[in-house]
Amino acid sequence: MTIIGEPLNAIDTPALVVDMHRMEENILRVHRATFDAHLQMRPHIKSHKTPEIAQMQIAAGAVGITCAKIGEAEVMSTGGIDDIFIANSLVGETKMRRLVALAKRTPKLSIAVESMEAARQASDVFDAAGLELEVMIEIDAGAGRTGVAPAKAVAFADAVAELPALTIVGVMSYASHFAYTARGEAELVEGAAREGEIISGFAEMLSDAGHDIRRISGGSTPTAGRYQEGCGLTEIRSGTYVFYDRNQVDIGAAPMEQVALSVLATVVATPTPERAIIDAGTKGLSQQVGSVSDGYGWLPEVPGAKVVKINDEHGFVDVTEAARKLEIGEKVRVVPPRAPTCLNLYDWIYAVRDGVVEDVWRIAARGRNT
Repeated sequence: MTIIGEPLNAIDTPALVVDMHRMEENILRVHRATFDAHLQMRPHIKSHKTPEIAQMQIAAGAVGITCAKIGEAEVMSTGGIDDIFIANSLVGETKMRRLVALAKRTPKLSIAVESMEAARQASDVFDAAGLELEVMIEIDAGAGRTGVAPAKAVAFADAVAELPALTIVGVMSYASHFAYTARGEAELVEGAAREGEIISGFAEMLSDAGHDIRRISGGSTPTAGRYQEGCGLTEIRSGTYVFYDRNQVDIGAAPMEQVALSVLATVVATPTPERAIIDAGTKGLSQQVGSVSDGYGWLPEVPGAKVVKINDEHGFVDVTEAARKLEIGEKVRVVPPRAPTCLNLYDWIYAVRDGVVEDVWRIAARGRNT
């Protein structure tokens, strides 16, 4: 694109922008802390959905990646990633057929299983294809989402082990209740330790029952970089740490100065002294997920300015406590409450360094929700 080499303000709006310095620093910081704890990084790419960023994570030492959907994994495999874990419940004939096709072109593929229905479906299609599939037993660590109940985990793993074509290689859990209810460094460190204790307990339980547990998988962004050596895990699946967002700032996972992702928007109206309107609404800024942050966007260069309401095409900026008024026509960066859902609204991401567009990447897995 001809925009490369142009200043940030040359980008038409609304547009998704990443600060390259900050993203690179975030990746190196979290990876270094993880490796210092003798853990592997297997970052969740649902946060960025961009092969170029996944390759940056691999170059920074990640052993592989985690995906939420087969569609994401297909894109990442095409993008040259050869070690992919799909940490989701996969069910249905179409998904099984795609999973076999993906396995044939991906050197190392693994999935999570937490029901016999899904495990049998995967076993049947992989056995028919003459292939083996590595599986991770998902156990509910208390988040109340998916996962086998701990009391049933051994019996479930025993039953999965009897199925042809499937090889149990580890255990995984998602302990969001420890990460997203924490506030501040001490609670986040404690949450990471508690998560490791519980998930490693599951691994020990399965190992004692005779299963070969090689991978013990956990992680989230609030606890990223806060796991200690001996925590009981072997790999971390954090994802949003590449960008951070306002939710992470309010939790205490990162300061605003580390947030790398923003939406570039234009001020299109100033109807009252208290209100400005930008050209990014529900189609350009993410809705809130939960109640971590109060608002829909924050203007880091204009302290006190906050997006308090969004319509389809309009963002309502409250400037009553802003450091300055906004002017019609000016472009402003807006930090979203949640990066992954915001990113999924865009086809392209502008990589900016020192105020200049360095590259433009297609968000290739954007919208790949199946």
